[in-house]
Amino acid sequence: MQRLLTRLAGIIASFFTFAAAWFCLWSISLHLVDSPELAVLLFPFGLRMGLMLQCPRRYWLVLLGTEWLLLGWLSWQVELAHLPFLLIGSLLSILPVVLTAHYAGSRDWRTLLRQGAALITAALLQSLPWVEQGAMALNVLLITLTGSLTLSPICLVFWRYLTSTVWQPLGPSLITQPVNWRARHLVWYLVLFAISLWLQLGLPAGLARFTPFCLALPIIALAWHYGWQGALIATLMNAIALIASQTWHAYPLDLLLSLLAQSLTGLLLGAGIQRLRELNLSLQTELQRNHRLVERLLETEESVRQDVARELHDDIGQTITAIRTQANIVQRLARDNPNIKQSAGHIEQLSLGVYDSVRRLLGRLRPRQLDDLTLAQAISALMREMELAGQGIISHIDWQIDESVLSESQRVTLFRICQEGLNNIVKHANAQAVTIQSWQQDQRLMLVIEDDGSGLPDDSGRPGFGLTGMRERVSALGGSLAISCTHGTRVSVNLPLGG
Repeated sequence: MQRLLTRLAGIIASFFTFAAAWFCLWSISLHLVDSPELAVLLFPFGLRMGLMLQCPRRYWLVLLGTEWLLLGWLSWQVELAHLPFLLIGSLLSILPVVLTAHYAGSRDWRTLLRQGAALITAALLQSLPWVEQGAMALNVLLITLTGSLTLSPICLVFWRYLTSTVWQPLGPSLITQPVNWRARHLVWYLVLFAISLWLQLGLPAGLARFTPFCLALPIIALAWHYGWQGALIATLMNAIALIASQTWHAYPLDLLLSLLAQSLTGLLLGAGIQRLRELNLSLQTELQRNHRLVERLLETEESVRQDVARELHDDIGQTITAIRTQANIVQRLARDNPNIKQSAGHIEQLSLGVYDSVRRLLGRLRPRQLDDLTLAQAISALMREMELAGQGIISHIDWQIDESVLSESQRVTLFRICQEGLNNIVKHANAQAVTIQSWQQDQRLMLVIEDDGSGLPDDSGRPGFGLTGMRERVSALGGSLAISCTHGTRVSVNLPLGG
């Protein structure tokens, strides 16, 4: 019972609200077209179509019944000569609304285009009973197109706002909260509204025909900044400016054409901008997904490297130890045979060489410093292991990155870049000084490795596997790696923070 009363109260409130709005818009339309019948087909038709395209089906009968009651009352007051045409047209215009309702919940740009097509179809059906009236039918078509395309999309804006906003009961705690006026947005609206009005009123008479093109500028500006909602709001602002200009100008047909042109511009431009925004959002989502996948891939690669390094260390280390033990046994047993003793010693030396090679390979597979030290300490240890001072190279490190903000992939990547850079400096640069600097800037991680050597070798047009691998790894994390050789060599790395 309570549910029935609530629904009945909603229907009654909808009836009075729609009736008041319909009559007010009819009064405004009557001022523009000077015909009670045509005034019904301007903004009142657009309001009904806009509400029927948005509201649930249970309110369609309320909207249609309210309009018929008002048409009957107007016919009694001002004698509408073509009342049957208006009633038949209103019934026919329901058909595209029914077809469009099956596609509710689609993307915004498709919703705009689909509802725009429904409005054009409804305008054609509304003017269908007037076909035998000749030129009158064209005026009806123009008026219904203008009214529906001007007012109906605005219903979509308000409907989306009302249905997407969480409404709370008004209480003392809400009353005392400050209101966020968004002054910058209000200034934008006021400035562009003033521009629209000035373009309509300030242009010379000879340029008045170009007003619709000038009015597209505010639509473009708001659409670019606020998307399809901005385009439709700018369309409404332009419509108000055009209607207000009738106080100084009198060309009703030009007014309807101007309203129709800027309404179509706002609708199509809003759909296009929204389509671009959705594509951009989809692209950003895919890029973020790819970055996450790449980071998982790099983490998996490092995990495999660590497992392989551990297996190599355990298995080959034990095998080499056994070989050395057996070689020592052979040396003790072959005291009287110098050739065998010498061969055993040679085997021991070869095993030591294999051990050193495996140890270097393990260092490249998985830097053991990263498991026990911070990144800054690991790079410092790497510089000591490479014995830069013993080769006459003065090294300096200035590390300003907070390691807690780094992912494991970024941590390993920065270390390997330093490892590869230092390795190239030792092998090719003939440098006397090398500096490693790192810092955070605007949510970016910056790393610079710089030396005063001879630059890249002559065959630098074909970079080696190490440099190519580092460039690909940095690119996979969403960063960039640049190399310059103005004075020595400078390797610059730029990575997104938290990438």
